[in-house]
Amino acid sequence: MCISFRPLCILVVVNVCVPMVQAHTLHDNDDDGHRLVTYNREVKPPLVATDSPLAAGAVPAPAEIFALFSPFVRVHWDERFFYVESNGMPAHRLMVGITAWQQQVPLPQNYTGANAWRFPILPVVAAHPLSAKDHFFRGAIAVAANGVPIFNPIKNDGRTDTFLAGELDEYGGHAGRADDYHYHIAPLHLQSIVGLGKPIAYALDGYAIYGLMEPDGTPPRELDSFNGHTTSGLGYHYHATKAYPYLNGGFHGEVTERAGQVDPQPTARGVRPATTPLRGASITGFAAADHGYQLVYSLRGQKHRIDYSPASDGWKFEFVSPDGTTRTEHYAETRSSGKTKSAVVKANEPAPARQPWILVHAKEMDANRDGFLTADELASEVAKTFGAYDAKHDGRVSLTALAQATPVRSALGGFVKQHADEIDANHDGFITAAELTAVVQRMFDRAAANHDGRLPATMEPPARRRDA
Repeated sequence: MCISFRPLCILVVVNVCVPMVQAHTLHDNDDDGHRLVTYNREVKPPLVATDSPLAAGAVPAPAEIFALFSPFVRVHWDERFFYVESNGMPAHRLMVGITAWQQQVPLPQNYTGANAWRFPILPVVAAHPLSAKDHFFRGAIAVAANGVPIFNPIKNDGRTDTFLAGELDEYGGHAGRADDYHYHIAPLHLQSIVGLGKPIAYALDGYAIYGLMEPDGTPPRELDSFNGHTTSGLGYHYHATKAYPYLNGGFHGEVTERAGQVDPQPTARGVRPATTPLRGASITGFAAADHGYQLVYSLRGQKHRIDYSPASDGWKFEFVSPDGTTRTEHYAETRSSGKTKSAVVKANEPAPARQPWILVHAKEMDANRDGFLTADELASEVAKTFGAYDAKHDGRVSLTALAQATPVRSALGGFVKQHADEIDANHDGFITAAELTAVVQRMFDRAAANHDGRLPATMEPPARRRDA
């Protein structure tokens, strides 16, 4: 990442020795025999360019740990604030180990310039400290030494511990609704990079977050409810713990809360619409590939893959099914009224106005060919498709059996296979005719709101594969 700093700046180069030891997952250590994971040590050289009006040689203490991740992390400061710039993509493996996945993937973010992370160089003790148990469920509460933001361990529903829920990877992070990667617990693997006795992150109130030990290697004592305490050598600081709150459990220092998050803070910019949970999926692989990224996940014992890479005006996604069939989507970024929106287009085609599925396939389900799809015709289509999948004729279709079944040759056949998890309304692993009827009826009612209970059936459906 190349950052242009203001003129007449002071260039300060900080050299730090990087200890060559392996990093840990949250519950791994050298003493308990658990496996270790390897951190990518290509995050070099340990240099940092800084822009400061301070006197020559006056380098704020945080510069040392962020220096280890230059040039991927760049910093500068002014009289009051320290700024951290990055793309939010760490050098370690991402996403692997997640068992509760909402189908988001990590995309690089533009945390630079006015959109950089910031915290005060000299923290001020808050008159009324705020706890993360009932505040700050949105946005970041800290920034790690590698430039990755750290969010509240409790997700934005105010009750779910993301770590215990299986939503985090082996390094304690995942991709959020804007496909922005961030941690939700302390990134303990960074301790072996920054060195024992150095902070692994800084809270957005300006206080440092240390690992599981004090600089002298002893466990911290008498931590407050925010996982912090004061020592003679360090003053007030936070510590990581292996149990909740995992890192700073609130802010000992002054911050401004607005709309449930620390304000100001950078904005993550995604290009895809919000995605939904994919129950039963577990992420097994992630790697950089062909100028983009590849994510592999397992669903009901079968391997799926997502290949995605930057395009001229957005991102190209290719979804690869276990049988080798692919679906390509192109997410192009558009702007309107200062807000970022996403538009989905097929590869190599201009962006069309997206039509509801039921309108696209209405012509196929128009049994009497009068140019309209009625509720009765839709019910007949549901009965035909469900009956074809109901091999046991017991009124329900197992999601496991459905995944292995040959697609039914009907308008609804592919839809049922692709959206099985959403159709299974009570999450019992089976689809019933009533559940399928409820889903398609909702689509029909929305699309037919102004058509007197019938839909125009004039649009040509997409061409079918021979094996569909």
